[in-house]
Amino acid sequence: MFLRRVLVLSFVLATCLAGGPTAGGPASVVELLDRYLAGRFDAVVEELSGEVDYGDLLKQLRRDGPGWIAAGGSEDRARRELAAATFALEAARAGEWREWKLTQMQSQVCVVDSGTDPWCYQPLNVLYWKAPPLLIEWACDLLRRQETPTAIERWWQLAALAVAQRSEDPQFLVGDTKIGLGVLAGEIGNTQDEIKHLDHVIPRFPKEMRFVLAQGIARDRDWTDDAVQVYRALENHPDVGGEAMMRLGAMQLRQRQVSDAVKSLERAETLTRDPYVVFLARYFKGRAFERQRHAREAEGAYRGAAAAVPHAQSATMALASLVFQDGRRTEAHALIRGMLAASPPPADPWRAYVHADDRFWPQLVGRLRAEIVR
Repeated sequence: MFLRRVLVLSFVLATCLAGGPTAGGPASVVELLDRYLAGRFDAVVEELSGEVDYGDLLKQLRRDGPGWIAAGGSEDRARRELAAATFALEAARAGEWREWKLTQMQSQVCVVDSGTDPWCYQPLNVLYWKAPPLLIEWACDLLRRQETPTAIERWWQLAALAVAQRSEDPQFLVGDTKIGLGVLAGEIGNTQDEIKHLDHVIPRFPKEMRFVLAQGIARDRDWTDDAVQVYRALENHPDVGGEAMMRLGAMQLRQRQVSDAVKSLERAETLTRDPYVVFLARYFKGRAFERQRHAREAEGAYRGAAAAVPHAQSATMALASLVFQDGRRTEAHALIRGMLAASPPPADPWRAYVHADDRFWPQLVGRLRAEIVR
């Protein structure tokens, strides 16, 4: 009996020291990939949304992912590659609002010469990427190994763009947008560590205009001249022209170019039937009219936005405020009651504006999942 206990204890200790799974511990990446490949997507995503060490997840994926992909043989390789890449994308999305990157300010460097005062300078910041963006890039590199891009890679890259834009970090997509603005603005010195994800994608899919539009969106806040060029170049494109003009109008409104903003926003409405774009074009136009003190035109614009997405909070509140100020308190109260009673409440395009293509995520990841379990 004593010998049996010793042997059992030795086995348990050896298993723990070897890094094997323990009862109640987190699943390994290989286990999660097996479940994901089998179509247990929601359960895997729920686990990825819990207490996860994303750095360790990335380490395991780099170490064990290639072997897991190869284990299915040549016939199943493409499906396993897609499963691993999409799993990485879902993990990145689950973790991106907890950790994304670190921009660290450096200590001043001072040079002292005898007989003179010290000469000091401030080095630029150092950028450190966290696991979620590196998970995207691991998967992107995996899919880009095929010389000729496939149709399903395009879907994956569109989904990756949605995740990246949800992070609200243009640097991942196009590089440091603070160049020349200095340390306090966040300018970095280690530009060799930039990812510039769109630089990988656009050459593979030069005809996909959502990737081109993403270049403008990423530059919208800091490199406005570049963004204007992108938006103007896309103005007449049948797929993205309306959104390009809407975003141009919103940018012009921020820059207090109110008359130009109204023109761009009105142009946007003529180019699309997308409720998201129509809502935002009308909502921003209402704000522009308010700045011009054109209350009647602003009310009409807000009513138009509310018609595009009924009970959306931003337009409903703006409309109710105008109506209330005009003395129509009963109507204002009715608008607010209707908004609060909406079940389920609609997704407000204004709240989703900064996240751009993340609004397509459910359809994109659904397409990828369907391909995995086909």
